[in-house]
Amino acid sequence: MNTCKATIHVLLAHRTYIIIYLVLMGIMMFTLSWSQITVATRTVADTYEPEKVNVAVIDRDSNRGGIAEGLRDYLSDSATLVSLDDDSESLQQAVASNWTDLIVIIPRGYADNFLRASQSGGDMPKVETVTSYTSGAGTIAGMNVNGFLSLTRIALIGGNVQIDDNELAAWYAKYAKVIGGMNTGEAAGSAAAGQNGNWSQVMDGSSTFDLNSLPEGTLSELTMTDMQSAAKRAARTAHDAKANRPVVVENITSQNDRAADTANPVASGFGDTMKTAIYPLFLTLSVCVSLVARVFGAGELRRRLMASPSMASIGLKRMGVLCGFALLICVGYLVTALGLTAAAGVNIVSIPVGGVMMTFTSICMFALMCTACGFMLGEFGASDMVANGFANVFGLLILFASGIAFPISMMPDTMVTIARLTPGWWYCTAIDNALGFGSAASGVNVGGWAVATGIVALFAVAFVCVGLAAGRFRRSRPNAVASTVTQLAEA
Repeated sequence: MNTCKATIHVLLAHRTYIIIYLVLMGIMMFTLSWSQITVATRTVADTYEPEKVNVAVIDRDSNRGGIAEGLRDYLSDSATLVSLDDDSESLQQAVASNWTDLIVIIPRGYADNFLRASQSGGDMPKVETVTSYTSGAGTIAGMNVNGFLSLTRIALIGGNVQIDDNELAAWYAKYAKVIGGMNTGEAAGSAAAGQNGNWSQVMDGSSTFDLNSLPEGTLSELTMTDMQSAAKRAARTAHDAKANRPVVVENITSQNDRAADTANPVASGFGDTMKTAIYPLFLTLSVCVSLVARVFGAGELRRRLMASPSMASIGLKRMGVLCGFALLICVGYLVTALGLTAAAGVNIVSIPVGGVMMTFTSICMFALMCTACGFMLGEFGASDMVANGFANVFGLLILFASGIAFPISMMPDTMVTIARLTPGWWYCTAIDNALGFGSAASGVNVGGWAVATGIVALFAVAFVCVGLAAGRFRRSRPNAVASTVTQLAEA
C-alpha cells in the first residue's frame, strides 16, 4: 500500500507533464480529430452548387439604356444583390467591413459612351468595380459583369446591323455554286430567308465557310431604345437553361473508393479519433513511467529497496499502479472519442460493439507498450531531459509513420518500410481491421486485428526485455558515487 501511495504521490508531484502531454496535447489531437469525424460523417452532394456572392450595383446613370436594371437581372441567379447608398461613407464602410464581395459603379454618361463605342467599333467603356479583399469570389463576379456588358454589345450590334439583300443573294449564289446543287433563284430565296429569318435553317450544318467572306453590313443609328432591348436580351441569357447548361460530373469509382463506400462512416470517424491517441499516450506514459522509475532508483531509496527482501513485489506494485494509470487514460480517451462522435450529430449505435471492444483492446496494448518504453528508459537511468527528448523524437516518428499525419498512399516505399518497424503503424492497422475501414479493404478482419495487436504486444515485450537487461547491468556495476557513500558510512 505504501508503494502504491508513493507512486501516486510521485505522479502528482510531477503533474506538469500530465497537464502538458496528456491534457493539452490531447485537446490538440481531439481538435484535429473533430475535423476527421465531420468529414467522415458528412453527406457529400452529387451536384455542385456554388455559393452566391454579395454584389452591390451603384447606378449613377439613372438606368439609361437599361444597363443597371439588366445587370441586376443578369446577376440575380448567381449573386445576392445588396442595397447600398451612393455616398462615400457607405461605400467605404462596405469595403472596410466586407459587406459585399463586389461593388459595381455605373458612372454618369456610361450609356452614351457605350452607344458611341458600339457605333464606331471602339473599345467598350468600363464600369468601376471594388473587389473584396478576403476572397476571389468578387473577382469571379466581376467577370460575370464584363460578360453581361459583352453580351449587351453583341446583341446591340447584331440586332441592328443590315446587309443588302442583293449582296447577300450574290454571296449565297456563289457559295451554293461551290457546294453545288442550287440554282440562282433558290439561292436568292434562301438568302432572303437568311436575312429575315433564322440563318441556321438555311445553312447545311455539315458545311463550313469563311466568315470573313460574308458581305459587310451597315449599322443603323443606335438609340437608347435599342440599347435597352439589347440589355434585356443579354439578361435573359442568364436564365436560359439551354445557353447555361449545368456542369455534369462523372463519377468514376475506383476499387479503393468502392471499399471506402462500403465502410461505416461513423465507425471511420470514431477510429480516426482513437488513432490520434498515439502521440499524447506515448509522451505521457513514457515520460511519467521513466520519471517514477528514476525517483525510485535514485540514491538512498534505491539501496533500501535493493536491501529489502520484498524488492520484486515492490517493483510489481509500482508497475501495477502505472499500468492502472495507463488504463485510466485509455478509458478516458475511449469515452471522449465516443462523445465527440455523438456530438457530430451521428448515431453511435451504428458502431459495432465488437469493433469498439477490439479498438479498446488495441489502445490498451499500445498504452502497455508505452509503459514498457518508459520502464526501459527508467532502467537506463535516463534523466528528465533525456526522457523528454527521446519521447518527443520517437513519438513524432511514430505519429508521422502511422498514417495519421498524411495518407499512407503518399508515402514513398522507403518510408513505408520504416513505418512498418514502428508500433504506431501496427496500432493503426489494428484499428482499421477492428472497424473495417482504411487499410482493411475487405471490411472487419479479426485475424488481421489480432496479428497487428500482437505485434504491438511484441514491441512491449522487447522494451521490457531491453529494460531488464539494462537494469541488471547497472545493478551489477554500481557507480562510483554509491561506492564512496558506502565507504564513508562504514567508516
